[in-house]
Amino acid sequence: MSIQYTELQVAQGKVLIYHLFDIADMIDLDTLRHKWAGRSTNIRLVSRRTSPTYLQFEKEPLLLPLGQRELMLTKDRRLSAEVRAKAFDFGVVSICWEVPFPRHWPTLVKEADLYIDSDQVAAQSRQVLDDLLPALKTALSQPYEQMLVEDYTIFYVHRFAEHLLADQLLEMASGDIASMIRGESKRLSARERQNVLDQHLSYFEDDLAVIAWNSSFIYDPEGSSEHVDILEFANSELLELRSYDTLLDRQLQKIYDELEDLPQKRFFTLFRNPYQQTSQKLLSLLIDVAELTDRLENTLKIIGDLYCARVYQCISSVLRLQEWQARVDGKLNSAHQIYSTLNSEISDRRSILLEVTIVLLITFEIVLFFFPLKGH
Repeated sequence: MSIQYTELQVAQGKVLIYHLFDIADMIDLDTLRHKWAGRSTNIRLVSRRTSPTYLQFEKEPLLLPLGQRELMLTKDRRLSAEVRAKAFDFGVVSICWEVPFPRHWPTLVKEADLYIDSDQVAAQSRQVLDDLLPALKTALSQPYEQMLVEDYTIFYVHRFAEHLLADQLLEMASGDIASMIRGESKRLSARERQNVLDQHLSYFEDDLAVIAWNSSFIYDPEGSSEHVDILEFANSELLELRSYDTLLDRQLQKIYDELEDLPQKRFFTLFRNPYQQTSQKLLSLLIDVAELTDRLENTLKIIGDLYCARVYQCISSVLRLQEWQARVDGKLNSAHQIYSTLNSEISDRRSILLEVTIVLLITFEIVLFFFPLKGH
């Protein structure tokens, strides 16, 4: 039996395909702004709400338009796309491909998987980044050889052929929207559809945002962009937390390996601190990760705009950002405990050395008392 899709006509819309790369500890945006002079713009989050708000980046990311390029979805499917790069000060570069939303709604529902988690598009995004890296080089602090990547897709409808309210759209096409977001051409089960649609928001009666972990659907006749920017930022946040988690795993394993080797070298531990190098590495790791996480936490301020806060809370929940933060915090606590234990061990050894020195001095004084040196 063939699947019946809702016969909607899209008057205006776009598909946004993001690939975010964690390329360095930090990007000096002032240096980059100078390099991209006249071509880049600062990103400010503009809210359409009338209430007083504070919704801004502490250090506004830089946006660099890269013009029209050909995007190859498959060997036989090529589209003209607007490409842009966005640099965040905490070391992430986002590459975005913007292609027109197909006017025939069923076409995109059936082909949504081509836009989501595509190795083909990921390879093209990496090529765009590689082309930019020479210009980025002098702005990077501690560039990474291995880069973690996150991808995200947003299906954005500005207008349908006829004006629809959010409730009308959900009633007509909830199954299509759920399938689109999951990248499935087949109809999802009722429970799975509900799981997808549970994470939906509206501010006005004629706008809709359905948010999922690797893609979202947005219907907004006003063409607002703040929710798009928040979704992109949340994915950059996830990427950074994954990076910190990987860094802590790698460095803690090295420290565990070093500590396992230490008992074999105890024959000179009394007069030489075997933990000094390991302890210094731990302290450096703790300082570095604390600085990075602090910079990330202070990047975006959302105060007073309840809708934007709800969008951020929704995508944070879907991406499980709090769980990732808890993982990082747990490993930081482990590093703190190891550092405290090593410092305690060092302190104990110094106390023992001091006590041994005092005993030797007293012994020497006693020996001198009973066996004075000749001539005294």
